[in-house]
Amino acid sequence: MFERNILIIDDEEETSISIEAYKEIFSILKNKLKLNYNLKFHWEKSLVEAKKILEQKNIIFDSLLIDYDFPNEEIPQKGIQLVKNIRETINKRCKIVFYTMHAPHELDQLEFIDLINNDVFRFVPKDGDILPLNYEETGFSRSDQLIVEAIIDSLKDTNPISTALESYLLNYKNLSGSIKLNIEGDQYSIEEILDSIRLYENPGNKFVKNLLEMSIMDYLEMD
Repeated sequence: MFERNILIIDDEEETSISIEAYKEIFSILKNKLKLNYNLKFHWEKSLVEAKKILEQKNIIFDSLLIDYDFPNEEIPQKGIQLVKNIRETINKRCKIVFYTMHAPHELDQLEFIDLINNDVFRFVPKDGDILPLNYEETGFSRSDQLIVEAIIDSLKDTNPISTALESYLLNYKNLSGSIKLNIEGDQYSIEEILDSIRLYENPGNKFVKNLLEMSIMDYLEMD
């Protein structure tokens, strides 16, 4: 049984209570849906600190849960800005679930456009009464279950090959020191490969493509 890492970015002090509810809800849905993984929740209150954690890239976060409003920052900010930063410079592959206490009509239209253009997997109002549940009710808060359902659905939509490869390279990087990989005649560090895989860029795309082709050929030869 393996773990999927979920980073929650929310400055609400009661988030720790919500996380306990998410764990209980997931435990129920995991059995009903026969899921083969556990969730490990990480929580960060500050947008600035969350960005640092993501930039360090020491943990592969499969899904991010990002709140809308951060009035307690040194300079009050919106979670949408972090979404844009992640997609521009950190990771285009991880799934992002965006949630808020605000009603949808209270958000500016341009903010919704930004969320769509930056590939947010799902928008979840914390007022769960306006959306239907996808799965059988667990007896917990409807809004909490909607958030857990969004996380589960986002994990279904991930690319398992890229995720597994990123995990392998991250572990190998910690053991290999300054090793270089040769990709079509050019030398790259594992860190460079990892960054480009996360951002859907070369040489990472070439590395994934070459590895898949080699794996397919090996499999065909075995048959």
